Amino acid sequence: MPKDKTVLVCVTAQESSKGLVKAGKNIADENKAGLEVVSVLPVEKKDNPIDPQALEMLYRTTREQGGEMAVYFSDDPTLTVIAHIAKRKPLTIVVGFPGARSNNFISMIHLLLPDTPISMVDKDSTVYKILPQEKEIKFKV
Repeated sequence: MPKDKTVLVCVTAQESSKGLVKAGKNIADENKAGLEVVSVLPVEKKDNPIDPQALEMLYRTTREQGGEMAVYFSDDPTLTVIAHIAKRKPLTIVVGFPGARSNNFISMIHLLLPDTPISMVDKDSTVYKILPQEKEIKFKV
């Protein structure tokens, strides 16, 4: 797959993210694109330590799906992912469906990178899309 044409899946280090990676692979295959997975872990997480087995499972799942995974350490995951998206310019972003305790991650991506399509995947693997708004075309007469 071409390196310049990718689908970017945003995950957290937990078992449920495995389904997101697989959904991202399906979207990548539909678009004849590569798969990239990104996760941002807090610099210091005393109350809820990082689960190394969950992180290893995500690496393994990503490799099995033919993708590459990047892990960042930052206390501002939203801005870290936005910087990664701006640099990589993926075809679409794949994220989980926001829950009741959402931190506006998806809203911020859409606000700061409005031309980047976002695919939200719910627990039943249904995909909901946020697409860029079509730009008006003006013709000279």
